[in-house]
Amino acid sequence: MYIRNLATFITVARLLSFGEAARMLNYSQSTVSEQIRSLEEELGVRVFERMGRKVFLTEQGKRLLPYAQRLVRDTENLKNLFSNDEEISGTILIGAAETLCAFWLPPILKEYRTLYPHVQINIKVGNCVEFPQWLQQNLVDVAFSLQDNYKEPQLREQTLFIGDTMLIAAPDHELAALEVLEIGDLTNQTLLMPEGYSGYPMDLKLLLEKEQVQTNTILEFGSLESIKQCVKNGLGISLLPEIAVAEEVKRGEIVKLNWLSASISIKAQMVFHRDKWLSSPLAALESLILAKL
Repeated sequence: MYIRNLATFITVARLLSFGEAARMLNYSQSTVSEQIRSLEEELGVRVFERMGRKVFLTEQGKRLLPYAQRLVRDTENLKNLFSNDEEISGTILIGAAETLCAFWLPPILKEYRTLYPHVQINIKVGNCVEFPQWLQQNLVDVAFSLQDNYKEPQLREQTLFIGDTMLIAAPDHELAALEVLEIGDLTNQTLLMPEGYSGYPMDLKLLLEKEQVQTNTILEFGSLESIKQCVKNGLGISLLPEIAVAEEVKRGEIVKLNWLSASISIKAQMVFHRDKWLSSPLAALESLILAKL
């Protein structure tokens, strides 16, 4: 049984897509299909169920997955016994909140790539509430989240930093003329918020509920850039992390509203599954980040 077939099987099982697996592995899709077909022939079972363009693990595939992961991991460890200890190579799968992916991770990854040029980095941007499941299913190796605390015993969390948020509006918005903004001034306003049921968006919703402030509507977006563009065009106001809007505020494209309500902060976390084996590339990334704290 070829180890590369098992490695391909693990990638397809993680992504549930032959096409995405081919792009990640830098194979043609026909090569991925052939490797899976060869694996299935050797085992005498179907490991994937193909329904149109969708791919699902069969029960046999689910049973195979932990064994395949262990075999591939052990093979990598065996290779490392006889490789140059200073040369780290492999792949890291990162899950990240959009804010961290766009405004915090890039310089970290730039330095990491300089130190470890043979490591392939794949990033999956998502909602923080999804990260525990992604880690549990081994869809990502590590997650960078804005969730305060998951309170799940299977997760290992490391606080990276605590940052501020800004309540923002277009320069010509009616609230921008107020020297001081109170929570009641948000009555009947349109709020433009990131999707999610945790972190700072939920903190604001809970604050409005506590103060019995009725907004006109709360529109939820999957993209910070979409929110900022809508704010610039006067479609509403928003609460976003300071690191995500600092440049637009500096350029005068949007303004920070000076409100007196309790401050709402963000808490950036690096999250691992406690049972996750730390490969050399993953351990190196953790060490690099911890050294900066």
